[in-house]
Amino acid sequence: MSEPIPGPTVTPHPHPTVRAVMRERWAFACAVFSGLAIFLGFAGKEIYPLAFVSMAPLLVALRGRTGWMALRLGWVTGFVAVAGGFSWIVGMLKTFSGFPTALCVLFASLLWIAQGLQYGVLAWLVSKADARNLPRLLAVPLLAAAVELLFPLLFPWYLSNSLHNAPVLYQTADIGGVLLVTAAMVLGHTALSEAWVRTGSNVERLKPLALPLVFWALAIPYGYWRIGQVDEASRHTRPLRVGVVQQNLGLMQKRNDPVVALNRHLEASRALEAQGVEWIVWSESAVAFRIPENVVNIRDYIPEWDLRTPVLFGALSVRDGTPERPNLYNTAFMTDAEGRMRGSYDKVYLLAFGEYIPLGETFPQIYAASPHSGHFTRGSTIRSLPVPGGTVAPLICYEDILPRFVRTFQNRVNPDLMAVILNDAWFGNTAEPWIHNALSKFRAVEHRRDLVRAANSGVSSIIDAAGRTVAESQTFTRENVVGTVHLRKGRTLYGYTGDWVGYAGVLLAVYSVARRRNTPV
Repeated sequence: MSEPIPGPTVTPHPHPTVRAVMRERWAFACAVFSGLAIFLGFAGKEIYPLAFVSMAPLLVALRGRTGWMALRLGWVTGFVAVAGGFSWIVGMLKTFSGFPTALCVLFASLLWIAQGLQYGVLAWLVSKADARNLPRLLAVPLLAAAVELLFPLLFPWYLSNSLHNAPVLYQTADIGGVLLVTAAMVLGHTALSEAWVRTGSNVERLKPLALPLVFWALAIPYGYWRIGQVDEASRHTRPLRVGVVQQNLGLMQKRNDPVVALNRHLEASRALEAQGVEWIVWSESAVAFRIPENVVNIRDYIPEWDLRTPVLFGALSVRDGTPERPNLYNTAFMTDAEGRMRGSYDKVYLLAFGEYIPLGETFPQIYAASPHSGHFTRGSTIRSLPVPGGTVAPLICYEDILPRFVRTFQNRVNPDLMAVILNDAWFGNTAEPWIHNALSKFRAVEHRRDLVRAANSGVSSIIDAAGRTVAESQTFTRENVVGTVHLRKGRTLYGYTGDWVGYAGVLLAVYSVARRRNTPV
Protein backbone atom coordinates (compact mmCIF):
# COMPACT_ATOMS: atom_id res chain seq x y z
CA MET A 1 0.00 0.00 0.00
CA SER A 2 1.57 3.27 -1.09
CA GLU A 3 1.97 6.11 1.35
CA PRO A 4 -0.17 9.22 0.75
CA ILE A 5 1.55 12.08 -1.01
CA PRO A 6 1.75 14.98 1.41
CA GLY A 7 0.58 18.42 0.33
CA PRO A 8 3.10 21.17 -0.16
CA THR A 9 4.49 22.81 2.95
CA VAL A 10 5.61 26.37 3.43
CA THR A 11 9.29 26.58 4.32
CA PRO A 12 9.72 28.71 7.43
CA HIS A 13 12.29 31.44 7.53
CA PRO A 14 15.20 32.04 7.42
CA HIS A 15 14.66 32.87 3.79
CA PRO A 16 17.53 32.09 1.38
CA THR A 17 18.47 35.78 1.48
CA VAL A 18 18.68 35.74 5.29
CA ARG A 19 21.56 34.62 7.47
CA ALA A 20 21.32 31.72 9.93
CA VAL A 21 18.86 31.62 12.81
CA MET A 22 20.17 33.30 15.95
CA ARG A 23 21.10 31.04 18.87
CA GLU A 24 18.65 30.82 21.72
CA ARG A 25 20.63 32.75 24.33
CA TRP A 26 21.34 35.59 21.90
CA ALA A 27 17.70 35.66 20.83
CA PHE A 28 16.69 35.99 24.50
CA ALA A 29 19.22 38.81 24.97
CA CYS A 30 17.80 40.61 21.93
CA ALA A 31 14.28 40.30 23.35
CA VAL A 32 15.42 41.77 26.68
CA PHE A 33 17.25 44.60 24.91
CA SER A 34 14.13 45.47 22.91
CA GLY A 35 12.10 45.63 26.13
CA LEU A 36 14.67 47.91 27.74
CA ALA A 37 14.84 50.12 24.66
CA ILE A 38 11.05 50.48 24.50
CA PHE A 39 10.66 51.80 28.04
CA LEU A 40 13.89 53.81 28.13
CA GLY A 41 12.94 55.50 24.86
CA PHE A 42 9.40 56.15 26.07
CA ALA A 43 7.89 59.19 27.75
CA GLY A 44 9.24 59.54 31.27
CA LYS A 45 12.74 58.27 30.46
CA GLU A 46 13.14 60.20 27.20
CA ILE A 47 16.22 58.47 25.73
CA TYR A 48 14.85 59.24 22.27
CA PRO A 49 17.39 57.48 20.02
CA LEU A 50 16.28 54.15 21.48
CA ALA A 51 12.73 54.79 20.26
CA PHE A 52 13.94 54.53 16.65
CA VAL A 53 15.57 51.11 17.07
CA SER A 54 13.66 49.52 19.96
CA MET A 55 11.93 46.59 18.22
CA ALA A 56 14.69 45.82 15.71
CA PRO A 57 16.60 43.35 17.97
CA LEU A 58 13.41 41.38 18.68
CA LEU A 59 12.59 41.20 14.97
CA VAL A 60 16.08 39.87 14.26
CA ALA A 61 15.62 37.23 16.96
CA LEU A 62 12.27 36.14 15.51
CA ARG A 63 13.75 35.03 12.18
CA GLY A 64 13.28 31.28 11.89
CA ARG A 65 11.15 30.97 15.02
CA THR A 66 7.50 29.97 15.00
CA GLY A 67 4.66 29.35 17.43
CA TRP A 68 5.55 29.22 21.10
CA MET A 69 9.21 30.04 20.43
CA ALA A 70 8.22 33.33 18.82
CA LEU A 71 5.51 34.13 21.35
CA ARG A 72 7.76 33.71 24.37
CA LEU A 73 10.46 35.98 22.93
CA GLY A 74 7.88 38.71 22.32
CA TRP A 75 6.45 38.12 25.77
CA VAL A 76 9.88 38.67 27.32
CA THR A 77 10.15 41.96 25.45
CA GLY A 78 6.68 43.01 26.57
CA PHE A 79 7.24 42.08 30.21
CA VAL A 80 10.52 44.00 30.43
CA ALA A 81 8.99 47.04 28.69
CA VAL A 82 5.85 47.12 30.85
CA ALA A 83 7.58 46.32 34.15
CA GLY A 84 10.13 49.06 33.52
CA GLY A 85 7.75 51.67 32.21
CA PHE A 86 4.92 50.94 34.65
CA SER A 87 6.83 50.20 37.85
CA TRP A 88 4.74 52.91 39.54
CA ILE A 89 1.74 50.57 39.47
CA VAL A 90 2.91 49.05 42.77
CA GLY A 91 2.50 52.38 44.57
CA MET A 92 -0.80 53.07 42.84
CA LEU A 93 -2.26 49.73 43.91
CA LYS A 94 -1.14 50.31 47.47
CA THR A 95 -2.69 53.78 47.54
CA PHE A 96 -5.95 52.78 45.88
CA SER A 97 -6.52 49.42 47.54
CA GLY A 98 -4.83 49.66 50.92
CA PHE A 99 -3.40 46.15 50.42
CA PRO A 100 0.01 45.20 51.92
CA THR A 101 3.05 46.02 49.77
CA ALA A 102 3.85 42.36 49.07
CA LEU A 103 0.36 41.75 47.75
CA CYS A 104 0.56 44.89 45.59
CA VAL A 105 3.87 43.69 44.12
CA LEU A 106 2.23 40.35 43.32
CA PHE A 107 -0.76 42.02 41.64
CA ALA A 108 1.52 44.39 39.73
CA SER A 109 3.65 41.46 38.53
CA LEU A 110 0.57 39.65 37.30
CA LEU A 111 -0.48 42.82 35.49
CA TRP A 112 2.98 43.21 33.91
CA ILE A 113 2.86 39.60 32.74
CA ALA A 114 -0.63 40.01 31.31
CA GLN A 115 0.05 43.36 29.63
CA GLY A 116 3.43 42.17 28.34
CA LEU A 117 1.62 39.47 26.38
CA GLN A 118 0.79 42.25 23.89
CA TYR A 119 4.26 41.84 22.38
CA GLY A 120 4.02 38.07 22.62
CA VAL A 121 0.91 38.17 20.44
CA LEU A 122 2.68 40.49 18.00
CA ALA A 123 5.69 38.16 17.77
CA TRP A 124 3.42 35.17 17.18
CA LEU A 125 1.58 37.02 14.41
CA VAL A 126 4.89 37.99 12.81
CA SER A 127 5.91 34.34 12.78
CA LYS A 128 2.60 33.47 11.09
CA ALA A 129 3.16 36.17 8.47
CA ASP A 130 6.68 34.82 7.93
CA ALA A 131 5.23 31.36 7.35
CA ARG A 132 3.02 32.90 4.66
CA ASN A 133 6.12 34.49 3.13
CA LEU A 134 4.55 37.92 3.51
CA PRO A 135 7.06 40.76 3.16
CA ARG A 136 7.96 41.98 6.61
CA LEU A 137 8.13 45.62 5.56
CA LEU A 138 4.38 45.40 4.93
CA ALA A 139 3.33 42.86 7.53
CA VAL A 140 5.09 43.91 10.72
CA PRO A 141 3.98 47.59 10.83
CA LEU A 142 0.36 46.67 10.11
CA LEU A 143 0.37 43.83 12.65
CA ALA A 144 1.84 46.16 15.28
CA ALA A 145 -1.01 48.61 14.63
CA ALA A 146 -3.57 45.79 14.85
CA VAL A 147 -2.24 44.62 18.22
CA GLU A 148 -2.22 48.17 19.61
CA LEU A 149 -5.80 48.55 18.38
CA LEU A 150 -7.25 45.37 19.89
CA PHE A 151 -5.10 44.18 22.80
CA PRO A 152 -6.83 45.16 26.09
CA LEU A 153 -4.72 47.28 28.44
CA LEU A 154 -5.54 48.72 31.85
CA PHE A 155 -3.47 51.79 30.93
CA PRO A 156 -3.50 52.11 27.13
CA TRP A 157 -0.23 53.34 25.63
CA TYR A 158 1.27 53.39 22.15
CA LEU A 159 4.80 53.01 20.89
CA SER A 160 4.50 56.29 19.00
CA ASN A 161 4.01 58.22 22.25
CA SER A 162 7.82 58.12 22.47
CA LEU A 163 7.82 60.99 19.96
CA HIS A 164 5.71 63.36 22.08
CA ASN A 165 8.46 65.98 22.34
CA ALA A 166 9.02 66.05 18.55
CA PRO A 167 5.63 67.26 17.23
CA VAL A 168 6.81 67.56 13.63
CA LEU A 169 7.22 63.77 13.55
CA TYR A 170 3.63 62.93 14.48
CA GLN A 171 1.53 65.43 12.55
CA THR A 172 0.37 62.49 10.39
CA ALA A 173 -1.79 61.51 13.38
CA ASP A 174 -4.49 63.71 11.84
CA ILE A 175 -4.55 61.25 8.92
CA GLY A 176 -4.42 57.88 10.68
CA GLY A 177 -4.26 58.57 14.39
CA VAL A 178 -1.65 57.38 16.83
CA LEU A 179 -1.62 53.96 15.12
CA LEU A 180 -0.30 55.39 11.85
CA VAL A 181 2.65 56.90 13.70
CA THR A 182 3.28 53.59 15.48
CA ALA A 183 3.21 51.76 12.13
CA ALA A 184 5.73 54.27 10.72
CA MET A 185 8.08 53.72 13.66
CA VAL A 186 7.80 49.94 13.36
CA LEU A 187 8.47 50.22 9.64
CA GLY A 188 11.83 51.73 10.56
CA HIS A 189 12.51 49.00 13.13
CA THR A 190 11.65 46.35 10.55
CA ALA A 191 13.90 47.88 7.90
CA LEU A 192 16.83 47.99 10.33
CA SER A 193 16.32 44.35 11.28
CA GLU A 194 16.04 43.30 7.64
CA ALA A 195 19.20 45.17 6.75
CA TRP A 196 20.99 43.41 9.61
CA VAL A 197 19.98 39.85 8.75
CA ARG A 198 20.29 40.02 4.96
CA THR A 199 23.10 38.51 2.99
CA GLY A 200 24.69 39.98 -0.11
CA SER A 201 26.39 43.25 -0.89
CA ASN A 202 26.05 46.36 1.22
CA VAL A 203 23.76 47.85 -1.40
CA GLU A 204 21.45 44.82 -1.18
CA ARG A 205 21.45 44.91 2.59
CA LEU A 206 20.56 48.61 2.71
CA LYS A 207 17.62 48.31 0.32
CA PRO A 208 15.01 47.75 3.10
CA LEU A 209 15.83 51.20 4.50
CA ALA A 210 14.47 52.90 1.38
CA LEU A 211 10.79 52.57 2.35
CA PRO A 212 10.97 54.20 5.81
CA LEU A 213 13.23 56.90 4.40
CA VAL A 214 10.59 57.68 1.76
CA PHE A 215 7.85 57.78 4.41
CA TRP A 216 9.73 60.20 6.65
CA ALA A 217 10.86 62.26 3.65
CA LEU A 218 7.15 62.91 3.09
CA ALA A 219 5.99 62.95 6.72
CA ILE A 220 8.44 65.56 8.00
CA PRO A 221 7.59 68.23 5.37
CA TYR A 222 3.92 67.40 5.96
CA GLY A 223 4.50 68.02 9.65
CA TYR A 224 6.02 71.46 9.08
CA TRP A 225 3.22 72.31 6.65
CA ARG A 226 0.45 71.30 9.08
CA ILE A 227 2.10 73.16 11.97
CA GLY A 228 2.20 76.24 9.75
CA GLN A 229 -1.48 75.79 9.00
CA VAL A 230 -2.26 75.59 12.73
CA ASP A 231 -0.36 78.85 13.33
CA GLU A 232 -2.12 80.55 10.43
CA ALA A 233 -5.54 79.38 11.68
CA SER A 234 -4.73 80.74 15.14
CA ARG A 235 -4.52 84.22 13.66
CA HIS A 236 -8.11 83.94 12.41
CA THR A 237 -9.87 82.16 15.29
CA ARG A 238 -11.14 83.45 18.61
CA PRO A 239 -8.43 83.43 21.28
CA LEU A 240 -9.38 82.52 24.83
CA ARG A 241 -7.17 83.40 27.78
CA VAL A 242 -7.32 80.49 30.21
CA GLY A 243 -5.98 79.95 33.71
CA VAL A 244 -5.42 76.52 35.26
CA VAL A 245 -5.39 76.10 39.05
CA GLN A 246 -3.05 73.44 40.47
CA GLN A 247 -3.22 73.25 44.27
CA ASN A 248 -1.33 69.99 44.99
CA LEU A 249 -3.70 68.81 47.70
CA GLY A 250 -2.93 65.54 49.47
CA LEU A 251 -5.00 62.50 48.62
CA MET A 252 -6.99 62.65 51.84
CA GLN A 253 -6.59 66.39 52.42
CA LYS A 254 -9.60 67.38 50.31
CA ARG A 255 -11.79 64.83 52.05
CA ASN A 256 -10.60 65.65 55.57
CA ASP A 257 -10.75 69.44 55.18
CA PRO A 258 -12.83 70.32 52.11
CA VAL A 259 -13.28 73.96 53.19
CA VAL A 260 -9.53 74.62 53.17
CA ALA A 261 -9.26 72.94 49.77
CA LEU A 262 -12.08 75.10 48.39
CA ASN A 263 -10.62 78.32 49.81
CA ARG A 264 -7.24 77.59 48.24
CA HIS A 265 -8.84 77.15 44.82
CA LEU A 266 -10.87 80.34 45.23
CA GLU A 267 -7.80 82.31 46.29
CA ALA A 268 -5.79 81.06 43.31
CA SER A 269 -8.70 81.83 40.98
CA ARG A 270 -8.96 85.41 42.24
CA ALA A 271 -5.30 85.85 41.36
CA LEU A 272 -6.05 84.55 37.86
CA GLU A 273 -8.97 86.96 37.51
CA ALA A 274 -6.58 89.79 38.36
CA GLN A 275 -4.48 88.65 35.36
CA GLY A 276 -7.47 88.99 33.06
CA VAL A 277 -8.18 85.35 32.23
CA GLU A 278 -11.53 84.62 30.59
CA TRP A 279 -11.94 81.03 31.73
CA ILE A 280 -10.64 79.07 34.74
CA VAL A 281 -10.14 75.32 35.02
CA TRP A 282 -9.83 73.38 38.27
CA SER A 283 -8.83 69.74 38.61
CA GLU A 284 -10.85 66.55 39.04
CA SER A 285 -12.82 66.52 42.33
CA ALA A 286 -11.34 69.91 43.24
CA VAL A 287 -14.59 70.56 45.12
CA ALA A 288 -14.81 67.83 47.72
CA PHE A 289 -18.48 68.49 48.49
CA ARG A 290 -21.10 66.34 46.85
CA ILE A 291 -23.11 68.52 44.48
CA PRO A 292 -26.86 67.74 44.58
CA GLU A 293 -28.81 67.49 41.36
CA ASN A 294 -31.03 70.51 42.04
CA VAL A 295 -28.30 73.16 42.41
CA VAL A 296 -29.00 76.01 39.95
CA ASN A 297 -26.35 78.51 41.07
CA ILE A 298 -23.12 77.48 42.74
CA ARG A 299 -23.28 80.57 44.99
CA ASP A 300 -26.45 79.25 46.59
CA TYR A 301 -24.64 76.05 47.52
CA ILE A 302 -21.19 77.57 48.22
CA PRO A 303 -21.71 81.15 49.52
CA GLU A 304 -17.94 81.84 49.45
CA TRP A 305 -17.98 81.56 45.65
CA ASP A 306 -17.38 85.16 44.52
CA LEU A 307 -15.70 84.50 41.18
CA ARG A 308 -16.77 86.54 38.14
CA THR A 309 -15.22 84.21 35.57
CA PRO A 310 -16.61 80.95 34.14
CA VAL A 311 -15.09 77.91 35.86
CA LEU A 312 -14.83 74.25 34.87
CA PHE A 313 -14.35 72.17 38.00
CA GLY A 314 -14.57 68.58 39.15
CA ALA A 315 -16.76 67.35 42.00
CA LEU A 316 -18.81 64.37 43.06
CA SER A 317 -22.48 64.39 42.18
CA VAL A 318 -25.21 62.29 43.76
CA ARG A 319 -28.49 61.26 42.19
CA ASP A 320 -30.62 58.25 41.23
CA GLY A 321 -30.02 54.95 43.00
CA THR A 322 -31.69 54.14 46.31
CA PRO A 323 -31.90 56.07 49.59
CA GLU A 324 -29.52 53.53 51.13
CA ARG A 325 -27.03 53.82 48.28
CA PRO A 326 -27.52 56.72 45.85
CA ASN A 327 -25.45 56.63 42.69
CA LEU A 328 -22.15 58.50 42.93
CA TYR A 329 -20.71 60.11 39.77
CA ASN A 330 -17.32 61.63 38.95
CA THR A 331 -18.55 64.85 37.36
CA ALA A 332 -17.28 67.95 35.57
CA PHE A 333 -19.38 71.10 36.19
CA MET A 334 -19.36 74.41 34.33
CA THR A 335 -20.40 77.72 35.86
CA ASP A 336 -20.80 81.06 34.10
CA ALA A 337 -19.68 84.51 35.24
CA GLU A 338 -22.74 84.81 37.53
CA GLY A 339 -22.20 81.40 39.10
CA ARG A 340 -25.07 79.74 37.25
CA MET A 341 -24.62 76.04 36.52
CA ARG A 342 -24.35 75.84 32.72
CA GLY A 343 -24.03 72.07 32.45
CA SER A 344 -22.29 68.95 33.68
CA TYR A 345 -20.72 65.77 32.34
CA ASP A 346 -20.39 62.45 34.18
CA LYS A 347 -17.26 60.42 33.51
CA VAL A 348 -18.06 57.57 31.13
CA TYR A 349 -14.85 55.51 31.27
CA LEU A 350 -14.07 54.63 34.87
CA LEU A 351 -10.65 53.42 36.01
CA ALA A 352 -10.75 49.78 37.11
CA PHE A 353 -9.71 49.25 40.74
CA GLY A 354 -9.58 53.02 41.29
CA GLU A 355 -13.15 54.12 40.58
CA TYR A 356 -14.79 50.73 40.56
CA ILE A 357 -13.81 47.10 41.09
CA PRO A 358 -14.63 44.61 38.34
CA LEU A 359 -17.29 42.15 39.58
CA GLY A 360 -17.72 44.31 42.68
CA GLU A 361 -21.46 44.61 42.15
CA THR A 362 -21.75 40.83 41.92
CA PHE A 363 -19.48 40.23 44.92
CA PRO A 364 -19.83 43.22 47.31
CA GLN A 365 -17.30 41.64 49.66
CA ILE A 366 -14.58 42.81 47.27
CA TYR A 367 -15.35 46.45 48.10
CA ALA A 368 -15.16 45.65 51.81
CA ALA A 369 -11.68 44.16 51.28
CA SER A 370 -10.50 47.22 49.29
CA PRO A 371 -11.63 50.23 51.37
CA HIS A 372 -9.80 52.87 49.29
CA SER A 373 -11.28 51.88 45.94
CA GLY A 374 -14.02 54.09 44.56
CA HIS A 375 -17.56 52.93 43.94
CA PHE A 376 -18.69 55.21 41.13
CA THR A 377 -21.48 54.86 38.60
CA ARG A 378 -20.60 55.13 34.92
CA GLY A 379 -21.92 58.17 33.03
CA SER A 380 -24.16 57.52 30.07
CA THR A 381 -24.18 60.76 28.06
CA ILE A 382 -21.51 62.52 26.00
CA ARG A 383 -21.95 66.30 25.95
CA SER A 384 -19.97 69.48 25.46
CA LEU A 385 -20.08 72.42 27.87
CA PRO A 386 -20.13 76.15 27.06
CA VAL A 387 -17.06 78.37 27.31
CA PRO A 388 -16.84 82.05 26.30
CA GLY A 389 -17.24 82.05 22.53
CA GLY A 390 -17.66 78.31 22.00
CA THR A 391 -17.82 74.84 23.55
CA VAL A 392 -15.43 72.40 25.21
CA ALA A 393 -15.22 68.60 25.50
CA PRO A 394 -14.82 68.11 29.29
CA LEU A 395 -12.84 64.86 29.51
CA ILE A 396 -12.08 63.45 32.95
CA CYS A 397 -8.71 61.87 33.79
CA TYR A 398 -8.30 58.48 32.11
CA GLU A 399 -10.53 59.38 29.16
CA ASP A 400 -7.93 61.50 27.38
CA ILE A 401 -5.70 58.48 26.68
CA LEU A 402 -8.47 56.62 24.82
CA PRO A 403 -8.24 57.69 21.15
CA ARG A 404 -11.40 55.93 19.99
CA PHE A 405 -13.47 57.35 22.85
CA VAL A 406 -12.16 60.87 22.23
CA ARG A 407 -12.92 60.48 18.51
CA THR A 408 -16.48 59.44 19.36
CA PHE A 409 -16.77 62.42 21.71
CA GLN A 410 -15.43 64.81 19.09
CA ASN A 411 -17.63 63.51 16.28
CA ARG A 412 -20.77 63.47 18.38
CA VAL A 413 -20.68 67.01 19.81
CA ASN A 414 -17.98 68.74 17.68
CA PRO A 415 -16.55 70.98 20.43
CA ASP A 416 -14.18 73.86 19.68
CA LEU A 417 -11.73 72.92 22.43
CA MET A 418 -10.78 69.97 24.64
CA ALA A 419 -10.12 70.02 28.37
CA VAL A 420 -9.06 67.31 30.79
CA ILE A 421 -9.52 67.55 34.56
CA LEU A 422 -7.55 64.95 36.47
CA ASN A 423 -5.80 63.94 39.66
CA ASP A 424 -2.60 61.94 39.22
CA ALA A 425 -1.53 62.35 42.86
CA TRP A 426 -2.47 58.69 43.34
CA PHE A 427 0.64 57.67 41.40
CA GLY A 428 3.10 59.58 43.56
CA ASN A 429 6.27 61.33 42.44
CA THR A 430 6.86 58.98 39.51
CA ALA A 431 7.01 59.19 35.73
CA GLU A 432 3.25 58.53 35.42
CA PRO A 433 2.07 62.19 35.39
CA TRP A 434 4.55 62.97 32.61
CA ILE A 435 3.55 59.86 30.66
CA HIS A 436 -0.12 60.84 30.99
CA ASN A 437 0.66 64.32 29.70
CA ALA A 438 2.60 62.86 26.76
CA LEU A 439 -0.28 60.59 25.75
CA SER A 440 -2.70 63.53 25.77
CA LYS A 441 -0.75 65.47 23.12
CA PHE A 442 -1.77 63.04 20.39
CA ARG A 443 -5.48 63.78 20.94
CA ALA A 444 -4.81 67.44 20.14
CA VAL A 445 -3.15 66.55 16.83
CA GLU A 446 -5.68 63.86 15.87
CA HIS A 447 -8.54 66.38 16.02
CA ARG A 448 -6.72 69.73 15.62
CA ARG A 449 -8.07 71.08 18.87
CA ASP A 450 -6.22 72.94 21.60
CA LEU A 451 -6.17 71.02 24.87
CA VAL A 452 -6.20 72.28 28.48
CA ARG A 453 -5.16 69.91 31.26
CA ALA A 454 -5.82 70.69 34.94
CA ALA A 455 -4.18 68.23 37.33
CA ASN A 456 -4.36 68.49 41.11
CA SER A 457 -0.65 67.76 41.53
CA GLY A 458 0.56 68.13 37.93
CA VAL A 459 1.27 67.89 35.15
CA SER A 460 -1.10 70.74 34.28
CA SER A 461 -0.57 72.01 30.76
CA ILE A 462 -1.90 73.90 27.78
CA ILE A 463 -1.25 72.15 24.45
CA ASP A 464 -2.00 73.60 21.03
CA ALA A 465 -3.55 71.83 18.04
CA ALA A 466 -0.10 70.84 16.76
CA GLY A 467 0.80 69.00 19.98
CA ARG A 468 3.15 71.76 21.17
CA THR A 469 3.27 72.74 24.83
CA VAL A 470 2.16 76.34 25.33
CA ALA A 471 2.61 76.23 29.11
CA GLU A 472 2.98 73.55 31.75
CA SER A 473 3.49 73.09 35.48
CA GLN A 474 5.88 70.97 37.45
CA THR A 475 4.64 68.09 39.58
CA PHE A 476 3.69 68.36 43.24
CA THR A 477 3.73 72.15 43.29
CA ARG A 478 1.14 74.86 43.96
CA GLU A 479 0.97 77.07 40.90
CA ASN A 480 -1.24 78.58 38.26
CA VAL A 481 -0.73 77.92 34.55
CA VAL A 482 -1.80 80.68 32.16
CA GLY A 483 -1.95 80.66 28.38
CA THR A 484 -4.03 81.38 25.31
CA VAL A 485 -5.98 78.74 23.42
CA HIS A 486 -7.97 79.11 20.22
CA LEU A 487 -11.48 77.91 19.46
CA ARG A 488 -11.24 75.82 16.30
CA LYS A 489 -13.66 74.26 13.84
CA GLY A 490 -13.49 71.47 11.30
CA ARG A 491 -12.81 67.75 11.27
CA THR A 492 -9.64 65.88 10.38
CA LEU A 493 -9.29 62.88 8.10
CA TYR A 494 -8.74 60.78 11.21
CA GLY A 495 -12.01 62.12 12.57
CA TYR A 496 -13.78 60.80 9.47
CA THR A 497 -11.95 57.50 8.92
CA GLY A 498 -10.72 56.47 12.36
CA ASP A 499 -8.09 53.79 12.92
CA TRP A 500 -7.96 52.48 9.37
CA VAL A 501 -4.32 51.43 9.77
CA GLY A 502 -5.22 49.20 12.71
CA TYR A 503 -8.15 47.62 10.87
CA ALA A 504 -5.96 46.95 7.83
CA GLY A 505 -3.61 45.18 10.22
CA VAL A 506 -6.49 43.11 11.60
CA LEU A 507 -7.34 41.88 8.10
CA LEU A 508 -3.70 40.98 7.55
CA ALA A 509 -3.59 39.16 10.89
CA VAL A 510 -6.68 37.12 9.99
CA TYR A 511 -5.10 36.17 6.68
CA SER A 512 -1.82 35.23 8.39
CA VAL A 513 -3.42 32.84 10.87
CA ALA A 514 -6.16 31.45 8.62
CA ARG A 515 -5.97 27.72 8.00
CA ARG A 516 -4.43 26.90 4.63
CA ARG A 517 -5.74 24.17 2.37
CA ASN A 518 -3.36 21.66 0.84
CA THR A 519 -3.33 21.92 -2.93
CA PRO A 520 -4.14 18.59 -4.64
CA VAL A 521 -1.22 17.09 -6.54
